[in-house]
Amino acid sequence: MNPVQKGIKYSLRAKLTLLIEGCVIILVLFTGIITTMRERSTLEKELGNRGLSLVSDLGRYIERPFLEGDLPTLRRFVTSAMEQEYVLYVVLLDDAGKVIMHSDLSEIGKTYSDSLATAALQSEKPGYTRVHVLEEEKPHFDMYAPIQVSGIRLGTVQLGYSRTAIEEEIARAIKQIVAIGLITVVLGAIAAYLIATLIARPVRRITDATESVARGRLDTKIVLERSDEIGALANAFNKMTEDLQKTTVSKEHVDSIISSMNDTLIVIDRGGVIRSVNKATCELLGYGQDELVGKSINLVMPQGIQSMSGESSLDRWDGSTIVNQELDYKTKTGELISMLFSAAVLKNKEGGEEGAVYIARDITKRKLAEEALRDSERKLNLLSTQLLKAQELERKRISSELHDELGQSLVVLKLRLSSMYEGLWDDQEKLRAEFDELMSYTDGIVDNVRRLSRDLSPAILADMGLKAAIQWLVDTISKHSTTVYSLDMTEMDDDFSDEQQITIYRIIQESLTNIAKHARAAHVSIVIEKTDDGAHFRVEDDGRGFNVRDAFNRDPGEQGLGLSAIYQRARMLGGSLDIWSQEGKGTRITFKI
Repeated sequence: MNPVQKGIKYSLRAKLTLLIEGCVIILVLFTGIITTMRERSTLEKELGNRGLSLVSDLGRYIERPFLEGDLPTLRRFVTSAMEQEYVLYVVLLDDAGKVIMHSDLSEIGKTYSDSLATAALQSEKPGYTRVHVLEEEKPHFDMYAPIQVSGIRLGTVQLGYSRTAIEEEIARAIKQIVAIGLITVVLGAIAAYLIATLIARPVRRITDATESVARGRLDTKIVLERSDEIGALANAFNKMTEDLQKTTVSKEHVDSIISSMNDTLIVIDRGGVIRSVNKATCELLGYGQDELVGKSINLVMPQGIQSMSGESSLDRWDGSTIVNQELDYKTKTGELISMLFSAAVLKNKEGGEEGAVYIARDITKRKLAEEALRDSERKLNLLSTQLLKAQELERKRISSELHDELGQSLVVLKLRLSSMYEGLWDDQEKLRAEFDELMSYTDGIVDNVRRLSRDLSPAILADMGLKAAIQWLVDTISKHSTTVYSLDMTEMDDDFSDEQQITIYRIIQESLTNIAKHARAAHVSIVIEKTDDGAHFRVEDDGRGFNVRDAFNRDPGEQGLGLSAIYQRARMLGGSLDIWSQEGKGTRITFKI
């Protein structure tokens, strides 16, 4: 049975036929009852009038015999009255209720004092009682009329009038009514069937068309050439299907999309029972569809999801959408597969929660690639650290050689030049001038060697500490620049090892070098202070700024070493680095240890 017909026990045609036929039967019964009641009332009235006429005539005819006491004549009148149809008895009473004459001679001479006799004797005009039965008598009316002469009451005549006539007439009338009713019912049934068919046939066509649309055939049309409400309904249905074709995706199309999805899709009910899965889910987990549908979601997700507090039942879910949460699916063989998981509540048309929809993607390869990338990054960081350490050692070695060997050689050269200068004659003025120039040039070389030695490995850092070294660095740069430098630094030489101090010094040195080369700043601020969780360093300028993202995303061949070196040295210290810059508004470099 299809969804449209589910719950339909009787067809519309059968219901309409039964309804109309029921109305016809009720109408026939009602009409028959009313007709029978009216027939009975009419017959009773007619019979009563006939009896009253008979008893009244009898009362007039027996006035003289009754007055004269002519019993034989009275007997003849009574006998004659008894010969009338439906007359059961005749009684002549005097004014005291004594029976003067009776159809039953054994009653003559008796005195009647019953209610009927009393009512008859007291009545001034003819009348009759309701139908009643007295001891083996048939149902009848009791008729009575006064016997009067010149307004003087002589007695009363009573007459029993049988009701058999009414019953016979009623029986004949009922037979006629039943016959007519049966004919009416049969004709009504035929008419009801025809009318029901006329109404139900187009409705059936509309129902069939609705079932067709429910099965996804949105091109279904109804052709009814009618101008009534059913025709309007058919036109509305056709308009609806046209709109559905424009706005609705067919079920087959949706199923095709779901089956072609590379991501897994699982639909569960409120109790966490799997109701539907797509092809990708079965292929990934190694189950058949019938092995998953009807099973608990814990079969696939034994660890649950965080938003459900480890439970798969929606009763424990707050209904919030879950996007890109990493968790594991369990295959049929027990293998755990890393998935990128998303979930949303499935609601019905009324907004009630019916279940949930789970969509997940296998990220095993991505996880492996990420792990390889992290391993590569760790190796690269280690290599960078080793390179920086090797660079620092090489700087220290070169600085030492410049200071110890080249510096010593230059000093020896200067002493020999000075000795040669002392051996010149007084008249060798031109040669003395050249020696003075050469001595001055040698002094310049010595100063440059000393500066290079300090830049490569500042001896002041080892001799005087971090604060003095940074102060010397700022003072040195300030001498050769129009930029105003300000330094606010807390004493913290004892807080860091020699290696850490060199790294911090290099970060500050590289930052100031970049500012001098590129920033065109009017003012530079260096702030170094202790905090509750370590040390805080900030170098800020009001120069022209730059786009940080573009600088880091630039092709490696086009990138400078300055920012990369600063970032890598901050990592070596186990700290965090933040670079903020905006074109036209300066740059701020912050790192914490």
